[in-house]
Amino acid sequence: MKPFSLLSPPLLYLHLLFLLTFNLMWFCPIKITAVAAIGNQTDHLALLKFKESITSDPYNALESWNSSIHFCKWHGITCSPMHERVTELSLERYQLHGSLSPHVSNLTFLKSVDITDNNFFGEIPQDLGQLLHLQQLILSNNSFVGEIPTNLTYCSNLKLLYLNGNHLIGKIPTEIGSLKKLQTMSVWRNKLTGGIPSFIGNISSLTRLSVSGNNFEGDIPQEICFLKHLTFLALGEKQFVR
Repeated sequence: MKPFSLLSPPLLYLHLLFLLTFNLMWFCPIKITAVAAIGNQTDHLALLKFKESITSDPYNALESWNSSIHFCKWHGITCSPMHERVTELSLERYQLHGSLSPHVSNLTFLKSVDITDNNFFGEIPQDLGQLLHLQQLILSNNSFVGEIPTNLTYCSNLKLLYLNGNHLIGKIPTEIGSLKKLQTMSVWRNKLTGGIPSFIGNISSLTRLSVSGNNFEGDIPQEICFLKHLTFLALGEKQFVR
């Protein structure tokens, strides 16, 4: 007499497969939720560090930045709808006074930073190079000093780079030439020296280039003629010294 079996081998296999699938369906949402919660906390803390670096907020632009409101609803903040991660930081023309916190680099899903027309001072953090999704960096008309961060080369998706109207010194770093998606580069009205580097001609995606109002020397490189998509070129007057 054959031993009694509740399930034949094929049915037993299907039963085990069902249990495994059910357990994964039960476990994975918890894991995903936990990862999302950690990411949200990281973004939240990074924004609070940004706020701590602001010493003056005359228009109360950051008034909503408090624990009573979810940070995705804070003024100037845009988040991705699914994971609620910060994708945009937009606080232009509020006369904010302070430094740009390096903790901004912890906003790893950030695609756009726009703090035009404020009073940010100090150096532009090298940590911004950690923002691998960054497409727009707009720091125009502030009081940033020091050199253009070389680590921006790691922002391989960068399309718009506006650093005009600051007090930046030094040369345009050669690393900028590796930004193959860069479309706009504006560094006019700074204190940059050296010259327009020939590697600019390697950024084939460039459509707008503005370098006037600096202390450049030498000739205008012929490599600029290689920029077939260039539609706007501002070199200014008398900024080149032979």
